Amino acid sequence: MQEPIKMKSKKSTWLRHGRYLHGAAMGTMGFCTSFAVDHTHAGGSQEWLQTRSVDLRMNRIPAKLKGTRIVHISDLHLGRTVSPRYLKHCLDRVNTLEPDIVVLTGDYITHDRHGTFRRQVAGLVGGIKSVHGVYASLGNHDYGMLHSTAACRDGVLEGMVGAMNDGGVRVLRNESTAVDIEGHVLWLVGMGDLWVGDFDPARAFAGVPAKEDAIVLSHNPRTIDKLHDRPVGVVMSGHTHGAQSSWSLTNGLSRKLRAFHSGMYEVGGRKLYVNRGLGRIGRARFNARPEITILTLR
Repeated sequence: MQEPIKMKSKKSTWLRHGRYLHGAAMGTMGFCTSFAVDHTHAGGSQEWLQTRSVDLRMNRIPAKLKGTRIVHISDLHLGRTVSPRYLKHCLDRVNTLEPDIVVLTGDYITHDRHGTFRRQVAGLVGGIKSVHGVYASLGNHDYGMLHSTAACRDGVLEGMVGAMNDGGVRVLRNESTAVDIEGHVLWLVGMGDLWVGDFDPARAFAGVPAKEDAIVLSHNPRTIDKLHDRPVGVVMSGHTHGAQSSWSLTNGLSRKLRAFHSGMYEVGGRKLYVNRGLGRIGRARFNARPEITILTLR
């Protein structure tokens, strides 16, 4: 017997639309709450969180790896402006996508004097499920805004990185790994952050064959300019939150347009993908929705 078709009520539609507007308003002002995500996991136009699908063409990888689905997220920024409940819903959405690989490109917290947010975010990302693993690089905020010197940063990072690794997220800090996918190798390289001086391409690419296309996880998209002599197929970044310009106080308040702010770029024959991130740091962002990206190797 055929089941009756369930019709969506006008009340249900208005409630979902109201959630979307609430999530969009809060996100634009710089705050991320669970209203940004459709709790039914239906996605689509009824939520502020956006899932983008992108074809990623890489020539120097085994042909059998074509069709591999990589889910990319960035800039969780757990803290006072980004709720753990919101991030939990975002990561639940990642799991519904059934990815082959998940990659994260830094800034898991914003400010964290006592380590509370670091412990929380490690637990959250530990819930991500992927067939061939979850891999992460680090962002400038992860080192601690007041602890960016080499003498201090290792202690600041140790707890969070250790907890992430224990939870099944492989943190790549200036190192590479060969991901085995049904007997075929896909190289991933994770960079330390450029701004804090923990960026070491020679160490990171030491084991990567020169004739392979590596997928590079590097928080700051400007690092692609420093990888010209490395076997790079694509650099996956975050950092910008979709903002087309940045502000500086170096010589008075000045505005500078960003070369790379969101989406796919071609830079010197290499590809760069800039993810807008899931979280915010309390600054208004117009026309920059939080993002989950599905990149399919072609």
